[in-house]
Amino acid sequence: MAGPFGLVSVDLAEYSMLYPYPKTVQFIGYRPDGTTATNEFTTDGIIDGTGPLADFENFYFDSQFANLVRFEVPTHTYALDNMRFRNVPEPTTLAVFVGGCLLLAAIRHKTRPR
Repeated sequence: MAGPFGLVSVDLAEYSMLYPYPKTVQFIGYRPDGTTATNEFTTDGIIDGTGPLADFENFYFDSQFANLVRFEVPTHTYALDNMRFRNVPEPTTLAVFVGGCLLLAAIRHKTRPR
């Protein structure tokens, strides 16, 4: 991704039927100012392959996972799918937009007939 982003959600499951126990998966997010955010999600340990039970579970990131420049998942032996991202507008883009709106409002106010 080109600019800052946020993590919204992810689907996680145990790696395979060889590891049918709950697995804790850690995510580390890195912000532009050098600070970090961490979330840990623990799966339910249910894995039955093609059986009737759902192997993947949906997990949601909290608000500290906004405005990231990168993230890592240092955990191993897990399965990941359907990661959702959120774009975060850069402050300069927002400032230009707001400034432009204010300028247009001022011009319109000044040129309005009295």
